[in-house]
Order: sequence, then C-alpha cells, then structure tokens
Amino acid sequence: MKKLLSTLTLAAAMVVGGPVLADDYPTKSIDMIVPFSAGGGNDTFVRALQPLLEKQLGEDLVIRNIPGGGGAVGMSRAVASKADGYTLLAASNAMLTLEAMGNVPFKHTDFDFIAKVIEEPYVIAVGGDSQYANLEDLVNAATSGTTIKVGVSGVGSSAHIAAVAMANRTGAEFNIIPYPGGSEAISAAMGGHVDAVVLGGAELRSALQSGRLKALAMSYAERSDSLPDVPTFQEQGYDLTLTVWRGIAAPKGLPADVEKRWVEAIKQIVADGSYEETAKNLGTQVSPLYGDELDAFIDQSADVMREAAGDLAK
Repeated sequence: MKKLLSTLTLAAAMVVGGPVLADDYPTKSIDMIVPFSAGGGNDTFVRALQPLLEKQLGEDLVIRNIPGGGGAVGMSRAVASKADGYTLLAASNAMLTLEAMGNVPFKHTDFDFIAKVIEEPYVIAVGGDSQYANLEDLVNAATSGTTIKVGVSGVGSSAHIAAVAMANRTGAEFNIIPYPGGSEAISAAMGGHVDAVVLGGAELRSALQSGRLKALAMSYAERSDSLPDVPTFQEQGYDLTLTVWRGIAAPKGLPADVEKRWVEAIKQIVADGSYEETAKNLGTQVSPLYGDELDAFIDQSADVMREAAGDLAK
C-alpha cells in the first residue's frame, strides 16, 4: 500500500508539471560533496558555511569528502547524482582546470551553478629569508639566466596554470615544480628547496602571517582586505588578474524552485554578515554571484583556463 501511495504521489506531481515535494524542499538531509580531502580550501569553505546553511534550510548538511584525481572523482560522483537538490557539489575553478586539461569526461555545462560565494587571489611568495625582496627582483633574476624554481600543488592544477600565466605576463622563465599538495609546496618554499610558491592566498595565509613566507604579488585587480600589504601584479606593471573562487553547484536539471531556495539561503547569509568575518579570517572575501551573472562568469573563467592550459601544453 505504501508503495502504491508513493506511486500515486509521483504521478500527481507529474500531472501538475512540478517536481515531487519541491515546494517543501528540503525534507531530509542534504549531501554536499567536497571533491578534495578534509582541511583543504574547498573543505574549509563549506564547513564554515555548514551551520549557517543548516539554520537557513532547516535540515542537516552532510559533508562528504571524496578526493582523488585532482577533484575528478568527487565531481564525477556529483555529476552522476540525481538533480533533486539532495546531492550538491562544493565547486571551484578546479573543475574548470580539469575540463581545460581534458582530464575529465564532463564539462562545466553539465552542472547548474547555484552561487559563487567567495573568492581569493593567487599569490606568489618566497621564503621569509629569501634574497628576493620584491617581484621585480625575482623577475629580473629569472630573465637574467638564473633558474627560478616555483612550487605549485599538482600537475595541471589551477595553481600550476596560474604560475604559467604569471611567467607569461612577467616574461620570466620559471622552472615549475608540482608537489602532491599545497602544504608540500609551502614546506618546500620555507625550506629553500624552491625559490617561490604559487597558491591561493587562503592556503598561504598562515605562513605569511608568521613570516615564514613573504608575498611578492597577488592576482586581484585591487589589493585584498585580507592581505592588504601584498601588492597586485597590476600595480607592479603586469596585466594579470586571476581569482580562486568557491561556490555551490548541482547536477544539471536542478528544479528552479530548489535553486531559488538555495539562492535565498545564501543571500540571507551574505546580507546578515554572518559569514563575512569567517571568510576574512580564512583569507578570502565574500563575492557572491547568482543566476545569469554567475553563468557568464563561469563561461568566461572556463575560457581563461582553456587559454592558460594551452600555454601549459606548449
């Protein structure tokens, strides 16, 4: 009888042309796939949002870390899930990097992007006792025959592509050395095994604050509130603007009213300022986008990544 009632309920919903119980969404816990290990940038971003989202949505948000393949494993799980709003993805430009490198069977157009919530700059930093006092010193050395080794997190990662873009725009020749993760690249820079490291600002924040690393430049168009003493590439004469962004996406086909529910929740969190201080402490800044503006931003970012990935392949 229970099975029959469920079938009749589904049929009734289909007759009126709407998803089942969409108006009451959510009615159960929601899985949020983080396609990286615990403790990374995507994971930290979502865990900081978790209690605020649970308060807005009225249901538990279950964070599921599914690492592997530079994020490909978790993203593949997400894109294959039902588009019912109960399995979502902690998204970032890592998805666009994988797509640009041709490393995954899916495209960003296979997802519905709900919101971009935060962003941070890429930063190039050197050891605290490095001989390179500023970006000009590093670029001059690299263009004068000195081998400059730059650590990044992973072959073909967004940080790797950012380092290539930095080399291209400054005219420097970097010997880019990929490490398994950001922490290893940071340790290499602090230990003098590489001359510099390129990562997202949030990942470098602790080492910068302690003086174990010093930042030479960041990739925002203007200085960041979270890293106010770090000059931009732009103000040092180099036309380079890149950001690390983080947000929330769903498998393609998310019901419009479910997306609206999520957007309303995130807008409320942004409006009441409950996440802003947390984001600042993480070395990021709240920079929300939704709807058509978000879709245009994602498409443009995908184009930039494809161009940079082409340079990496040369």
